[in-house]
Amino acid sequence: MNWIPVKQLPLDRDLTELSRFLHQRGLVHRITDEGQHQEIWVQDPAMVDPLGELTDRWLKGEVELPEGEQPRRTMPKGPSPRQFPATVVLLLLSAAGALIGMQILGGALVPYLTFQPVGMGFNGPEFGDWGEAMASGEFWRLLTPAFLHFSMFHILFNGLWIWELGRRLEAVLGPWRYLLFVVVTAIAANLGQFLAGPSVFGGMSGVVYALIGYLWMRQRFNPHPMLAVPPGIIGFMLVWLVICMTGIVDKFIGGSVANGAHLGGLVAGVVWGILSSGRRVS
Repeated sequence: MNWIPVKQLPLDRDLTELSRFLHQRGLVHRITDEGQHQEIWVQDPAMVDPLGELTDRWLKGEVELPEGEQPRRTMPKGPSPRQFPATVVLLLLSAAGALIGMQILGGALVPYLTFQPVGMGFNGPEFGDWGEAMASGEFWRLLTPAFLHFSMFHILFNGLWIWELGRRLEAVLGPWRYLLFVVVTAIAANLGQFLAGPSVFGGMSGVVYALIGYLWMRQRFNPHPMLAVPPGIIGFMLVWLVICMTGIVDKFIGGSVANGAHLGGLVAGVVWGILSSGRRVS
């Protein structure tokens, strides 16, 4: 079912009270950031005019929305995957990357999806020249490592966060702007890991940290009801980043955590969040 625009409102208008009221009454809706304004959307055509009229009266102070029980979360209960097509596509690509990375769907494809060409020698992985790969037009390598996953825990952990956090951003930005965010921050994360030294790496965790950085800055400087997450989640992920950077986690996973990708994604998300909040950076 398609989303139908109801009304445009200024970016600085706090719609938390209105959104909470609509959620409490079971009205499926979303509020998106369109750059210069916010926009309210619904799926039921019959609700366009009534909601537009209610919003006008609420803005003029002619109607006071009754207070009710505070919702436990700002996202609608039981969201349908069809409402978040971009997030579903990312999860499917990550699942395919996991089947490849775990050598279930053809491990021979891995060297073609890594950030730089790689082959196995007598002493371990032998890395090709990344510059030559780019000169040959292998630009997909900038992005594809984000979809590679090398264990069931790896894909489940990242997939859970992409679903929980990514659909929030898709609801606000729309699928195409959300996909642009993912592509740009995934490349930034992959570059961060590449600069940390040659390695065979993969996973959406860099994008997860980009989402954390974006939500952290956006909610600090320009809050949006659909992007509200408990501060404890942000704190936990930042603490986890520091713990991983100490090298302790590497001793328990039989490999190495892609700390460069985490840090690169976080920085990209923070920058995107600050810029999209309208805050001037001096």
